[in-house]
Amino acid sequence: MRLTVIGSGTSQPQAETPASGLLVESDSTALLVDCGQGVVRELLAVRDPRDLDAIVIGHMHADHYIDLVSLRYLLPWEGVAGAHVPVLLPPGGKARLDALATAISERPNFFDDAYSLLEYDPAHRLHVGDLTITFVQGRHYVPAWGCVITDEAGARIAISGDTGPNEAFVTAARGADVVVAEATLTSAEFDDPRRGHLTPEEALDMADRAEAGQIVLVHFRAELRDRVDGVCAKRPGAVAGSPGLRVEVVAAHRWTDAVAPAAAPTLAKAPLN
Repeated sequence: MRLTVIGSGTSQPQAETPASGLLVESDSTALLVDCGQGVVRELLAVRDPRDLDAIVIGHMHADHYIDLVSLRYLLPWEGVAGAHVPVLLPPGGKARLDALATAISERPNFFDDAYSLLEYDPAHRLHVGDLTITFVQGRHYVPAWGCVITDEAGARIAISGDTGPNEAFVTAARGADVVVAEATLTSAEFDDPRRGHLTPEEALDMADRAEAGQIVLVHFRAELRDRVDGVCAKRPGAVAGSPGLRVEVVAAHRWTDAVAPAAAPTLAKAPLN
């Protein structure tokens, strides 16, 4: 399994990186986790986004899904032979996309013509090709989910998504081979009373308590890069994420078995009608 950082930025546009976007690949499956602004253009230099097996959206803030619009314009139009790309949305996400189609003056079925839209149940795991996805609820200002992606060999990538300090994620990520954690804040005092983001130090602490093998910090502004680099320098195996960073993920089997969530059917691309 391979992890490639496509975008590691926040909602604030910056020249250094697109917003949130992570590509997870096995030899036979390609999965994009989040699709924020600028991600599709960056992804074009790495892999044809039309060949993705699925896209997973953690929550419906624009910096995590708005480039679904850009990707839609790359995909076949109604009546043209092609395949629907599965887009896995959090609960309530379909209504948001329908409203977005109207907001950008497209027809109501603009997204449905090219995407196979599914609102996932976070209590169930999903299978996309040879990858398995389980979800973990984040602590954010809107309903949000991170995920743990496992390949057939047992290698695990745990992705926090947008979250404040989150013991549920520490538990779900226990012994993961790679933890990808957000590192948005300069200080917790600038967060809401109900925490929704992490400082770089908090992100590293969560990954350390999960006993992760490698750690990639993402979702930070360019002016925070030196701070993130400094935090990572103190922990072997930790690195600041930037576009093009690739991590080969190999199962180390450090974790103890836990009760798995209920299974859901395998997803596959559906042909256009």
